[in-house]
Amino acid sequence: MKTDKNETDIEQEKKQKQENKAREPEKKAATSQASDYEFIREQIKERPVNRKKILRRMLFTAGMAVLFATIACLTFLLLEPVFSKLLSSDTESELKVVSLPEQNTEDDPVQAVVIPEDDEEPLVIETPIENMSLNDEDVVSGNAVTGDSASENRVEPQPTEKPVIAGDTIIYEAVPLEIEDYRQLYRKMYALSQEVEKSLVTVTGLHSDMDWMNDPYLSAQKTTGVIVNDNGYEMLILADSTKLDSAETLRATFFNGDTGTLTVKAIDSDTKLGVYAIRLTEIGADTRKAVSVAVLGASYTNNLLGNAVMAVGSPLGSDSICYGAVTSTGNTVSARDAAYQLLTTDMQGDKNASGVIVNLRGQVVGLICHGHEADGMGNLIHAYGYSSIRRLIEDLATGKVRPYLGLRISDVAGDVAKELGLPDGVYVEQIDMDSPAMAAGLARGDLIQKIGDISVKSVSEYMNALLTQEAGTEVNITYARLSGVEYRTMQVTVELGTKE
Repeated sequence: MKTDKNETDIEQEKKQKQENKAREPEKKAATSQASDYEFIREQIKERPVNRKKILRRMLFTAGMAVLFATIACLTFLLLEPVFSKLLSSDTESELKVVSLPEQNTEDDPVQAVVIPEDDEEPLVIETPIENMSLNDEDVVSGNAVTGDSASENRVEPQPTEKPVIAGDTIIYEAVPLEIEDYRQLYRKMYALSQEVEKSLVTVTGLHSDMDWMNDPYLSAQKTTGVIVNDNGYEMLILADSTKLDSAETLRATFFNGDTGTLTVKAIDSDTKLGVYAIRLTEIGADTRKAVSVAVLGASYTNNLLGNAVMAVGSPLGSDSICYGAVTSTGNTVSARDAAYQLLTTDMQGDKNASGVIVNLRGQVVGLICHGHEADGMGNLIHAYGYSSIRRLIEDLATGKVRPYLGLRISDVAGDVAKELGLPDGVYVEQIDMDSPAMAAGLARGDLIQKIGDISVKSVSEYMNALLTQEAGTEVNITYARLSGVEYRTMQVTVELGTKE
């Protein structure tokens, strides 16, 4: 049994050896074929990264991009006004400096009196409405009228006989006013308001919103602005910005219905007064000829109190006109580093009233404002006096950065100062938190006497002195502080900030 098994194993080994011998030629052929292509084998190596070279290229590319952008911006800034002027339909437009002078009417000459000849019919001598006022002494009712000092604006009565001339005095027989005279006076006032309308603009603020059903809709808020300047390139419009803050688009509508797009020049955060601009190229030629820049009058004048005025624009919430008189000119609105005159009238207006206050010469003496009415004043129309906001408007129109100290100040009445033994200066009522004044140690109750080398004895002098300084610079503030029972003069250096 064992022998048979061994023989079987031996036979299998022989067979295996024979098969291996038979396969050897195939293996040798395969090995030979592989060696034939050995010479074309290669090994790919990665190229080393030159990081410095890549960084230099990136910096060069970025530098060229910045240089190109800078050149493009400078070219645009330099050539844009030139091309705009060339493309403008008005080739005679010239840039002008924004200046808003006010016209003081106290020293206007008296209108000459026309005396009829012997053979002429008696004439009704009328003074143009722009030269009228409603002072009692302006309406003759039996007293002689002198030509030199009795009144600067008067309605002469109809003479019934040849006037008697005694020196500089011209005496007529007085004729009482009739209902027809009253009617004509109001018609003239209305005609004057229509002339004022040519310098007014309806400013509409458009913005989109979503209702409670998440459906989009477009809403509009309107206010009345006044054209204060035409610099030859754009028309500048002054308006209350309260209703326009969230507007996405601003539209101007002139008195004849022509419209245009407005841009914001600047807005004062205290008064909410804003100056808006519309390019002259967006205004039709006919409209440019028809509209006019408002005639700006003085509100710091002795003859404004008690005088007749009109509210023109939207004093009743829409296009309307009101007649009345100025009842107060001495109140002020306190703001940061400023105080503005507040005119009060006896005219009842809407809570959303807007527009201007004009005297009977058609001069704008105030811009209607809100939020400063005393308790119990109801809807009486109030306005910022133009004289007090003139400098502010000019700064907004020119983009001037106003320096910021952070004080709310007020005048000290002369009799009060004398009675309490107060030194000259303006009284500090309040100090803004985190303001330059607070950082410098100024406190409530101090009396500011000097800003730099300029003495200040009133709020207007304080404002003018502060505006001579530049934001970001240091200035010496001289002030008086109560120490015990007397005031001590002190000085501090303050770095002025920027009014936002």
